[in-house]
Amino acid sequence: MKKIAAIIVIMLISIGQFSNAQSFHDTTSTNKKPEIIRDRLMVDIFHTFWMGMPSTVNANKLQPGFNISAMWDFKLPNKGPFSFGLGLGISYYTQFSDARLDIDPTPWVMRYYVIDTTNIDFDLNRMTYINCNIPLEFRYRHQNGFKITLGVRLGLVAEISQTYKGQNPNGNDDKIWIKNYEMYNKQKYNFDVYLRTGWKYVSLYYCVQVTKLFQDGKGPQIAPMSVGLTWNIF
Repeated sequence: MKKIAAIIVIMLISIGQFSNAQSFHDTTSTNKKPEIIRDRLMVDIFHTFWMGMPSTVNANKLQPGFNISAMWDFKLPNKGPFSFGLGLGISYYTQFSDARLDIDPTPWVMRYYVIDTTNIDFDLNRMTYINCNIPLEFRYRHQNGFKITLGVRLGLVAEISQTYKGQNPNGNDDKIWIKNYEMYNKQKYNFDVYLRTGWKYVSLYYCVQVTKLFQDGKGPQIAPMSVGLTWNIF
């Protein structure tokens, strides 16, 4: 957990310096007033639909998550409405359900184990998925404020963990609160394709992760598909 926290802190510091650097460059490289909205710092707030979930698992209706991205905006030489964005980002996903992810030791495969809710009470059962990524975007902006972005994101999986708070699933009445980081057979990298369209500071956001969370044949073939809103800070 300390390693993940350190990564997040370093990335947030880099985000601030990265965005400020381009603001300074835009101000000093032209006599004109710099554009206010260049999509340099963006926050996506979204709901995730988990593709590939087993039919026996009941997922919660709300699965919140977020992205934070700092981008350098590269205008094309003709100074038209098109540009490219490249930067750093971090993505945070959640999965609330009535099943725990754990290892099946005989074939060494990650599986969902459904909690017997008729006999076991629990307050929290959440999987957390975090990745650090490099987004690349192709952007179109109209002078009236309308914009559309098509992007891809290559990431490094930083964490897959599960937090459980409630009665011990083994059947006794003990109350436990554990966070399990031992998620075996997970993928090391992720690849996303996403789309944003909106006006000035606010956009609609849609993203599909092409890669699965676990290796083929060694875990549930789940992947997030997200829908939400983007706020462009500047």
